[in-house]
Amino acid sequence: MHVILVPGFWLDASAWDDVAPVLVEAGHSVQAVTRSGDSLDEQVAALVALLDEVATAEEPVVLAGHSGAGPVAAMAADQRPSLVAHLLYVDTFPGPEGGCVNDELPVVDGVVPLPSWDVWEEPTVRGMTPALREAFERRAVPEPAALPSDPFHYADPARHGIPATVISCEVPASDLAAMVADHQAWAAELVATEDLTIVGLSTGHWPMFTAPRELGELMVQALAPKPTDGP
Repeated sequence: MHVILVPGFWLDASAWDDVAPVLVEAGHSVQAVTRSGDSLDEQVAALVALLDEVATAEEPVVLAGHSGAGPVAAMAADQRPSLVAHLLYVDTFPGPEGGCVNDELPVVDGVVPLPSWDVWEEPTVRGMTPALREAFERRAVPEPAALPSDPFHYADPARHGIPATVISCEVPASDLAAMVADHQAWAAELVATEDLTIVGLSTGHWPMFTAPRELGELMVQALAPKPTDGP
């Protein structure tokens, strides 16, 4: 499969540098991208244009979104459901209609910079050593001011037929599955997904830094062909 890796807030394509080789070793082709655009709709449009460019019948396309890029991947898939073979959500999920990523992130001088580390709760920063934090700070790119508060919107129910896997890091997979089973409002898109798998990776919110090989292996497992019933 052709796996398009979309990084979350404050990150560019290089965030996937230690994960991509695991997917390549398993036989997938990989394309890590840097989100572009000053609004959610512009970033979705850029990803849709990439889907139109790379999708072929010979090699199914997978969209993998981390954190704030999860909704970007979901909305792109909504616009091109026939072109997406699988959705991978890395410690993220497709938010409900009208929701947003996080409208409480502070805007400073017209952009949203990487917050200080004391903003995050312990499960979020689990595994982020001082060296990893420093490296993140060096590479961090401020986000457009509108992006965290731009509303999610969808149009095509066919998106619910795309198989999806959530790799849950901050929240144990069993807890997340229980929330989905409870039909909590924030999980409406996951509830409606016809083929949903939730797996856990015991680390923090940035597994591409704290557990890259383990993350890559879970992604490979998610994309492996499922055994068929019968002889």
